[in-house]
Amino acid sequence: MKFKPSYIEPVLAWRNVWKNKRRTVLTLLTVTVGCAMLITFHALNKGGHDQMIEDAIEANTGHIQIHARGYWDARSIDYSFKPDERITSALKKIPGVYAFSERVIAGALLSNKNATAGAMIQAVDPLIEKKVSTLHGKVLKGGRYLNADDSTSIVLGETLAKNLDVKTGDTVTMLSQGFDGSIAAENLQVVGIFRSGNPEYDQGLALTPISLAKESFTMMDHISSIVIRLEDSDYTDRVREHLLKTVGKNELEIMGWRELMPELVQFIDMDDMGGYIFDIILFMVIAFGILNNIQMSVFERIREFGVMLAIGTRPGQVTTMVILEAMMIAFLGTVLGIILGSASSYYFILNPLNYSEYAKEFEIWGISTVIWPAKLTYMNIILTSVLTFVLSVGFSVFPARHAAKLKPIEAIRHL
Repeated sequence: MKFKPSYIEPVLAWRNVWKNKRRTVLTLLTVTVGCAMLITFHALNKGGHDQMIEDAIEANTGHIQIHARGYWDARSIDYSFKPDERITSALKKIPGVYAFSERVIAGALLSNKNATAGAMIQAVDPLIEKKVSTLHGKVLKGGRYLNADDSTSIVLGETLAKNLDVKTGDTVTMLSQGFDGSIAAENLQVVGIFRSGNPEYDQGLALTPISLAKESFTMMDHISSIVIRLEDSDYTDRVREHLLKTVGKNELEIMGWRELMPELVQFIDMDDMGGYIFDIILFMVIAFGILNNIQMSVFERIREFGVMLAIGTRPGQVTTMVILEAMMIAFLGTVLGIILGSASSYYFILNPLNYSEYAKEFEIWGISTVIWPAKLTYMNIILTSVLTFVLSVGFSVFPARHAAKLKPIEAIRHL
């Protein structure tokens, strides 16, 4: 009599799975914990990287910047442009654009008594800029951000203020070159000092009102850039493509945050590479855990397989039964792993990792993110669970084929 593949193999497979309960439970734990760890670590990586991107974007960079072609390479006031109605009207209509701000940017020498330091003057509209960047919230106590009616005010980065040996209320002299080649010189009062957590900004950035810059640098209605803040980083490519179609690819350079912050992108890619190596190791642990379980199960039941083959069971049925055992263990472990991994990820969503005590060490690397939340996505759950299940079942094929190729007489005589 031959076994019917419609129901006999699953029944026997389920019975065999629990023949050695201790080994099955240990294998289940391997799959469950491995799957849960992968989901949790991916959620922490995704959340942490997104937070780093948002922190960098919110501080000063924005999601998208529009410049005159060649500006980003030269970073000179000579590469300025006059914004036309096409750009501003398009930005007001594109869905996902939260705010945009015009800036005038120029290199300058700042001096106070015997101290002199180079700085990047960033002239902004104080009211509009607050919607685009968060530097206004980084001003230290005792000072303030720029006001709309300021005419000769300046806000300095903390390190820059220390290098100039100035404090809030002091006066610094700015010397630079105007857009038309003239000399730009002003005495400016320090109304505030900010600490952004980004060493580059704190050491070399100074903020002034855009009305002052247009006059001092003789901009003639030209600006250096338009900085755009979006409602979500995922809109970056779509909004950028829309602007390219509106403005034209050859007139201006329209850069997304990935082009504006290549160092951050490179850091995230390197971190992801380390994560992929960890994933491979963990997947191998899971797969070999299943392989070991099924291999030992087959070895213990060689005589049983020999009898089954001797009474007419087809080799394909034996293979199917062994693979079904692996599938049952892998399925149970994956389901439990999804539950445990989602629960632990949700915990870190509510209670993000806090690295505030290492803030100064992070600043050395130009990283201001100290709160590291998790972000759980459906793609994370689906991809991790499918790979865990497929690898676990895939590695069970080897012992299954071995069991199917047994010679009945030799298997029955096996001790």
